[in-house]
Amino acid sequence: MKPLVTIIIPVRNRASLITWTLDSIVASTHRPLWLFIVDNGSTDETKSVCDDWANRHRSSTLRVDVIEEPKAGAPAARNAGLRRVETRYVYFFDSDDRFSSDFLEDIERVLRENRENPAESECDLLFVPVRQGKNGSMRVRDHEKSDRAAVQIISSMLSTHSMVFRTDWLRQIGAWDERLTIWQDWELGVRALLNRPHLCWATEKSYHEILLHEDSITGASLVDRWEGTLESMRVALEDVRTAKDLTKHERRSCLRALYLRAMIQAGRLLREHCPMGSQAYMNYAKDVIGHPTKPLRMWGMVLRNYVARRGRGAWRVARQLV
Repeated sequence: MKPLVTIIIPVRNRASLITWTLDSIVASTHRPLWLFIVDNGSTDETKSVCDDWANRHRSSTLRVDVIEEPKAGAPAARNAGLRRVETRYVYFFDSDDRFSSDFLEDIERVLRENRENPAESECDLLFVPVRQGKNGSMRVRDHEKSDRAAVQIISSMLSTHSMVFRTDWLRQIGAWDERLTIWQDWELGVRALLNRPHLCWATEKSYHEILLHEDSITGASLVDRWEGTLESMRVALEDVRTAKDLTKHERRSCLRALYLRAMIQAGRLLREHCPMGSQAYMNYAKDVIGHPTKPLRMWGMVLRNYVARRGRGAWRVARQLV
């Protein structure tokens, strides 16, 4: 029997971590289970570790494919896996996090119930809450039930681990942007909402343990990654400008959100003693809205200065302004 969801994990130089993640997936209570592991040009023993693990765990109810993708970057690795997916839905996970054993059983139930409801369109994108943290302390990642791209721009509520995609729909909207080195899930979340998915929610509980550390895929610091995040914001700006079905109000709201998010990033970089990066984000904000209204300009400066002084929760204020 074919499962409803395939899991894809990109991995690069995680020989000491990947088995921990894979063991958490195989502990899932749900079968059958299909898993694609995409080695992204590892220079350590990651590929052989994955091959050995796959050989030990393959069974009639557990399909494990180890794929190689030489093009650098998690988006290229994820797309390499996506091209092979045969199931109706696809889910992406990272190589240094812990998978919840009840996740697949829960989401497949939600997706099947949705498909069987004649009053509902088939779900294009399913949102699930996830837990993240470091040093053993986990909290549920902030989120809200909103289908607005402007909210995603400010809050990053749609992350890699919180999105389950209908496979064909993800392919239709362009899959992962392989130009981007960081914040690819943020940009994909923006682009997904701009394409007006039938968005479903599974928010009764939270899942997984997403670990934040200096070498994690999620990342912890901005100062040494600001150029990559800025490129993602430039792509998102193009997404907003070229979106076909936005109303004038929706487009204006998205542009305000990009402006405010840029000012918050500028503040973070000042806090991390990177004035060059902060100025680059200020310049980007001018590209987004060349002549902001006086209130918007004032709020942008307030948020930048607040974050620079180590203020927290600026996105909550910005959320109210879009």
